Amino acid sequence: MVQQDWPAGTLMARLSPASRARLLELGRPVLYEPGEVLMRQGREGSSVYLLRAAEATTSACVKITAGDHNGDRTLFAILVSGDVVGELGALEPNSMRSATATACSRTLAHKIPGGLFLDFLDDHPDAWQALCRTIVSRLAWSDQRRLDFAGYGVPVRLARVLLELVAAHGCSTEQGWVITVKLSVAELGDLIGAKEDALGLALSRLRKLELVSRPANRHRQLIVTDLDGLHAFADLA
Repeated sequence: MVQQDWPAGTLMARLSPASRARLLELGRPVLYEPGEVLMRQGREGSSVYLLRAAEATTSACVKITAGDHNGDRTLFAILVSGDVVGELGALEPNSMRSATATACSRTLAHKIPGGLFLDFLDDHPDAWQALCRTIVSRLAWSDQRRLDFAGYGVPVRLARVLLELVAAHGCSTEQGWVITVKLSVAELGDLIGAKEDALGLALSRLRKLELVSRPANRHRQLIVTDLDGLHAFADLA
């Protein structure tokens, strides 16, 4: 069954019902297991991937990363059900992919040929507007990260990103807000521009303040145990 409730801020949430239905018809869904790559940096490609949950109780989840000439990798974004991946390749045919997209949960992706995606945009003016708003939102997120890098230390930057992860991927439990996307310390550091050792120290500080916890048997899972306290620490209260 096609998911009907698309997360706020995603392309599908911004489309009209008719445009959503048409977009889903353009490409066949392909199942990606965690760790499988949808598209790879440096490869030519123009297909667009529309993300959907593989199961009713979960969300699609895809990490967008890129590497530099030194071999260092940066985690740029985490995309979910209703998001699209690879749209820039469709808008600029014959270009190389600027990033790698990797599934971090079981994810269905409708693989849509770039030409069909452009035709869809031309036939559905609301889709052009929705795509522009989606791209602007991603740029705004990147701009906010750069402002945070310049204005705050690692602990506050970590707190701010954790709050965004709770908003997008949080599940309320008796223990607190579980961040359902499993990220390593290195990946969290990539999100906030911090080395792994600095991120580890910041995480320890938040744990000592009882703002977050990290189960010993689930080292890639984080729980926000005091949401209001984390807001205050992040200087967002």
